[in-house]
Amino acid sequence: MFFAAFGLALIFGLAFSACSSGPEEDRGERSQAVYQVSRPADAAYEPLIDAPLEPSAGVLLENEPPEASCCPLPEEVSTNVAYPEPVGDSSALEDSFKYWLSQMTLEEKIGQLFVLRLPWQATAVNQRTQQLLADIPAGGIILFADNVESIEQVKDLTSQLQEMSRFPMFIAIDEEGGRVSRIGRLFGGATPAAYTIANRNDTAFAQEIGQEIGQRLTTLGINMNFAPVADIWSNPANEVIGTRAFGRSAEAASPMVAATVRGLRDENIFAVVKHFPGHGDTYEDSHFQMAIHAHGLERFYVQEALPFASGIEAGAEGVMIAHISTPAISGHSPLLDWMTPWIESGKLPATFSDFWMQDVLRGEMGFDGLIITDALDMRALTDNFTCGQIALGTFLAGADILLMPLRPHEAFTALLQGYHDGLFCDERLNQSLMRIFWAKETGFDRG
Repeated sequence: MFFAAFGLALIFGLAFSACSSGPEEDRGERSQAVYQVSRPADAAYEPLIDAPLEPSAGVLLENEPPEASCCPLPEEVSTNVAYPEPVGDSSALEDSFKYWLSQMTLEEKIGQLFVLRLPWQATAVNQRTQQLLADIPAGGIILFADNVESIEQVKDLTSQLQEMSRFPMFIAIDEEGGRVSRIGRLFGGATPAAYTIANRNDTAFAQEIGQEIGQRLTTLGINMNFAPVADIWSNPANEVIGTRAFGRSAEAASPMVAATVRGLRDENIFAVVKHFPGHGDTYEDSHFQMAIHAHGLERFYVQEALPFASGIEAGAEGVMIAHISTPAISGHSPLLDWMTPWIESGKLPATFSDFWMQDVLRGEMGFDGLIITDALDMRALTDNFTCGQIALGTFLAGADILLMPLRPHEAFTALLQGYHDGLFCDERLNQSLMRIFWAKETGFDRG
C-alpha cells in the first residue's frame, strides 16, 4: 500500500468511487493580449463592484497597491455554512482516520489542503524548495514547463519530493494535450488537442489518448492531471478555452470527457475535470480578469453541467472550481462579511460560492470527491481580494484543495489564524482531510 511506505498503513481500506486548472498557460508562454478577448458592445465588461467600497470590505480599491502582508481576517463570520458530508460510513475507516488525525499537528492538517508551485525554474529539490515545504507541509506540488528538463530529471524530482514528505503527495500538472502541454516535448511532442480528438467522433480514440497521457505521467512520477477540460466551446470568441474543449455542444463534449477520464484512470492518474461551472461561454480570461457567465441555472443543467456529470460518472477524482461570476444565478451565502457586496452585485466568483460547491456540485450532482480551486494566483482574484480572503473564502465555501496561492505563506497563515479564531472547526477541516487521504490511499494503489 502506498501509505504504508510512509507509515500510514490501513488508513482507508475501502475503494474510492467518485460518483478537482491549474493555470493553463505558464505566465510568459503566451502574451496577455492573446487571452484578453473583448466583449462585444452589447456585453460590455463592467466594473466588478459598481460603488467604491471601504478598504475594510476587503476589495482593493482602484489604484490602491496591495498590502505588504495580505492576511487580514474579518471580525465576524456568518454561521450559516452548510458543510459537505464526510465521505463513507465505515466504522473501521472512521476509527483509522481518527487515529491518524490525532497524530497530526494542526500545521500538517492545514498543509494538506495546499498544492503549491515549485520555485521558478526549480528542477531539483533545492534549498528554497526544502524551506518552502518545511514552512508549509503541503499535500501536493504542481509542476510547470520550467521545472521540466528531461525524463530522468523529472523522475528524480518527483521521487525527491515524495521522499521528503511525511505523507504521500499529489504531484500535479496540466497536461491536456495540444497547446497546454508541459511534458510533451520529452516524449516526441504533445498529444492532440481535445477539439482535434473529438473531430474523430471516436470515444475509444479519446480513451487511448488519455491512456497515453497517463503513461507519460506515470513514467515521470506524476499522479494528478488537471484535465480533461469539461467546458463547452459555445462562444467562438472565447480564446482561453477554444480548442482545449472537446466540442461546441454538450452532446459532443460529454462522451469525450468521460472517455479521457477513463483513460487517465486506466494508468492510475487522478483526473480533475475543469473549469466548473463552465468557462466555455465567457469573453474574459480569469488569468487576467474576472470571467462572467451570463446564463441562468436552467441553461446550466441542460448544457454546462453535462460534461462535468459525464466526467464524474466516469470516475474523476476531482472537479476544479473556476473564478467565474454568474450574475443571473443567486443562492450564495455571505460566509464572510466582505462577500456581501459581491453577492449583491451578482459578481461573487464561484471560488467563494457555497451554492456552486455544496448545493449544486455536492448536492444536485452528487459529487463526493475532491473540490480543487483553479490557481489562486490568477488576477481574477488577486486584483480584487487579499490573500487571506481568498484562502479563507474558498475553504469555507467548500474547497478541499487550494491550488497555488500567490503568497503561500500568507494563505497558510490565514487558515491557521482562521482556525484559532473560530472561523471553522475540526469537523470542517476533517471533512476535507478525509477526502484527501482517502483519495491518496485508494487512488495510489488503484493500479
